[in-house]
Amino acid sequence: MKKDLLFISERLEYFTEVYKILRHSKVDVVQVESANDAKAGLAMYSPAFVLLDFDIKGAKFLLDKIAMGQWVPRPYVMVAADCADGNDRADMLRLGADICIGWPINAKEVLAVIYAVRRRHRRLPVIEYEELAINTTSRTVTMRGKPIALTHKEYEVLCVLANQAGIVLTKEEIYRAVWKSSYDPNSTNVADQISSLRYKLGLDRRDATYIQTVIGVGYRFGKSD
Repeated sequence: MKKDLLFISERLEYFTEVYKILRHSKVDVVQVESANDAKAGLAMYSPAFVLLDFDIKGAKFLLDKIAMGQWVPRPYVMVAADCADGNDRADMLRLGADICIGWPINAKEVLAVIYAVRRRHRRLPVIEYEELAINTTSRTVTMRGKPIALTHKEYEVLCVLANQAGIVLTKEEIYRAVWKSSYDPNSTNVADQISSLRYKLGLDRRDATYIQTVIGVGYRFGKSD
């Protein structure tokens, strides 16, 4: 049974307000009270949105699992936390949140975020190439019509390549775009992610259609211009 939003919190008083306003706006919402219940809820309801109370036990671990793409399609995550300033909010985003909202929860703000994401979803096209489709809003990937569960890094590497189809990117360019740090020439991170991507997408290492190795240079998505 699909739900629009999974609210993960022990604080029933906040759920009551959120439930009333969201249900009035025809947003289907359900609450669970723990990280363990959330795992079952994510699998059962496949929510488009998650509202996570960061004070619950196991919240950080759960956020990490969602960010890594353990549940497909990956939900849009709103983290409710006591963020004192921009640095605290930045930390939440680095942990995998899509947006950070403060306490007490403002149900109208939650609804506004949902509407904003839905508007963006209508504007953004799905990246499609041959039998591969990448939905950049839900962060989901399908190959030959079948959903492919990718980790956060695998997804990011694929998007970097797909967004510059036909262009050869060096390992350093890919690394800096995804890991956002200085590149170590001895690192195998990029090669490891490419290998894992090919395996999950059912591609041969000599693939010349999707992810090509350009010897001595790097990788190219799709055919050259």
